[in-house]
Amino acid sequence: MHFQAYFKHTVTDTGFRNTAVNGLVTGYQLEIRFPGYRGSHLSCITRLDLTVDGKKVDPQDLLFCLNGKEFLMAQIPELFVEYWFILDNATLKVAKEGGLAAGPHEIRVDFAYRVPYTGYYGNYIVAEGAHVRALPLAR
Repeated sequence: MHFQAYFKHTVTDTGFRNTAVNGLVTGYQLEIRFPGYRGSHLSCITRLDLTVDGKKVDPQDLLFCLNGKEFLMAQIPELFVEYWFILDNATLKVAKEGGLAAGPHEIRVDFAYRVPYTGYYGNYIVAEGAHVRALPLAR
């Protein structure tokens, strides 16, 4: 089910910056919101793809951070206890040596999730959509 009303608010305008450890730039991060009018358990996320400047980020280079915890993308299907409240931003951290260059970058998040209260007889509605936006990299 393509439903764009909330997806157009997924990528936030905060938190987009390079990340460093001991002065060495190891990647970058950005913040996203849950694209619905209700929050959800993380296990309901069926797809979360990040594309930066036309290049899809390898899920093995991506951490999903929420509620003070960091998760590998491969763990998401098992996180039935972790809840993403709609007013909380999640942080996506990307491992990329040297990070990103200063200036604007095109960010695309493709997202799909099972709507948990629609699971009659095991058939769930899956809401899916994308949000594309240009963000300036903060220094």
